Amino acid sequence: MRTQLHSIRSDSLGRYYTNAVVSQALVADLPSNSPSTVLDLGCGTGSLSFAASRRWANTNIVTVDLDCTIAQVLQEKLRESGFVGGHYHMMYDALSPELATSLRREKAQPEIAVCNPPFLVPKWKRGYSAILEDVGLSSCLPAIATVDAALVFLAQNLRLLQPGGILGIIVPDSIVSADKYKNFRIELLNRYRIRSAVRLSRGSFGGTDALAHILVIENSASNGAAIALSSLNEFGVKTSSLLVEHSKAAHRLDYQFHFAEANARQQGMRLGDIAVDLRRGSLHSAQAKDVSHFVLHTTNLNSHNRGQWLDFSGKSFRFPLAKSGPVTRAEAGDIVVARVGRTAHDKVIGIGAGSVVLTDCLYRLRVSPSKQDAVLQALSSSEGRAWLELHAYGVAARQLTKSDLLNLPLRIL
Repeated sequence: MRTQLHSIRSDSLGRYYTNAVVSQALVADLPSNSPSTVLDLGCGTGSLSFAASRRWANTNIVTVDLDCTIAQVLQEKLRESGFVGGHYHMMYDALSPELATSLRREKAQPEIAVCNPPFLVPKWKRGYSAILEDVGLSSCLPAIATVDAALVFLAQNLRLLQPGGILGIIVPDSIVSADKYKNFRIELLNRYRIRSAVRLSRGSFGGTDALAHILVIENSASNGAAIALSSLNEFGVKTSSLLVEHSKAAHRLDYQFHFAEANARQQGMRLGDIAVDLRRGSLHSAQAKDVSHFVLHTTNLNSHNRGQWLDFSGKSFRFPLAKSGPVTRAEAGDIVVARVGRTAHDKVIGIGAGSVVLTDCLYRLRVSPSKQDAVLQALSSSEGRAWLELHAYGVAARQLTKSDLLNLPLRIL
């Protein structure tokens, strides 16, 4: 596994730069008081700093970035924009445990922090544990080798803010939706006041369709209040807020997920009510390449065969002699649904004839014969595909959990 993951369309530090619509929306969601100091940790090109300078023209803006060329550029852009406050740039590692001491030595603790961290999995450093421990978030993480940089940036910002200060941070979808971060969300909700979460539209960042959210967090004890969730489109128009209680927000902090859930509750029946069996395929990609004959994978499914009953009677399968063991086969009447992939919601077929072995990137769904046609139609309909897309989580390589698939609402007899 690589220790530093980012798209070829991001920069060398894994950063996707914030556009003006997102920057303005983030700053607009912060309290309207006049802070004495605003912190922009890992400031990059300064989009969030400029948005803050337009709202608070007399504040002091502290930017932190390792890029040695950014300070003069930021100074000139702020001056040209008419900003009359102060600007102080620290050429510093934004995730250094010593940053808190250096910041307090130079400036007062900030009242507002804005942040768009890089979307990558960093090589773990010993100091990250100290940062997370300082804010009470060290005991709720998955394996440290897979922790997103955004989570450490979130903790560092909370560590640097004064008590009662407000953080507005952009995080990847995994932080608000992935099962591996559920314990983190529980701890965050129990310890801090989450004022709001805003889902951003795909394409909000240049060069990627990564899904992300804005979290607004107050550096004060949680009051147990419901969380205001909303969604922002590409034109900067935000939906009305949907209030979600803590227990449900811990599952996901995603507006569209909870909006769809609320609508589904009004319809009654779920896929899980009629499913006879749902399981993952059994072969990973390396095994699939190493066996004889055909193995069904996500690459074999597309929008052209979506919702169709396909004939696999001409396909056969056997393990090499050196390998044996049970495999998951889809038989006639079974429905196959993609489990992972950016376009997984578009990959749903039925097995019309024959038998085929599945990779673990696919689900095999079995329902009673009388329901097979209706369920395949429901899953491949525009409503069904929208549900699958909304309930898959992840920044780029989306994943659909078994429980979410079983929660698909059905309107069939």
